[in-house]
Amino acid sequence: MPRIRVSSQPMLAVISTGNELVEPGEPVLPHQVRRSNAYSIVTELRAQGFQRVADDHIVDDLTELKNRLKFHLETHDVLVLSGGVSMGKFDLVPKALDELGVRPVFHKVAQRPGRPMWFGVASSGAAVFALPGNPVSTLVCLRRYVVPALFASLGQAPLPPPEKMALSAPVTVTVPLTFFMPVRVELDDWGRPWAVPQPTSSSGDFTSLAGSDGFVELPPGPNTYAKGFIARLYRW
Repeated sequence: MPRIRVSSQPMLAVISTGNELVEPGEPVLPHQVRRSNAYSIVTELRAQGFQRVADDHIVDDLTELKNRLKFHLETHDVLVLSGGVSMGKFDLVPKALDELGVRPVFHKVAQRPGRPMWFGVASSGAAVFALPGNPVSTLVCLRRYVVPALFASLGQAPLPPPEKMALSAPVTVTVPLTFFMPVRVELDDWGRPWAVPQPTSSSGDFTSLAGSDGFVELPPGPNTYAKGFIARLYRW
């Protein structure tokens, strides 16, 4: 064949936003938190085989945000942002992207956690995934949407399809939103796998994910899903 279609790995920029974020090892004030999301995102992307990954942090200043995002849009194929997409005073990411001419495809998804997620495309063709800043939301959206989209952009099958697994205990969903519940997988005495709920106290409860194997996707509530309910399991 004289000509063939090929794809190359995208140039990725992982960008955390927020004045409250402090690097590991630095003193933390009561109103501050560790800049953990960027490390989680970069590690996950590299574990999936994406090696061209840059890392940046931008403070909550509209001018600074626009200048740095403009640079990344001109030099990268995909931006994965963390934070600044909700409704707070300093959630400036949608405004900055709009002023840079990035066309929003959607903002907000009917799910919990991760409802404020934003996605758009720049005139250059660069894709922008703006994820909520709370760590559980960030990781759920990264695994559920960003990583599969990157594989699809390469013409590859997106990861193994989600498994179907039974809940080991009832789970009550109180909101009319698709609900993602962290779980760990355990085998019973007959060797059958069960999804054991490992709920978080909030979307910022990062440490509760320790020991979990992934999350199940449950239909919108209000409803209680009994033990044995078959749900789709997405492994981290």
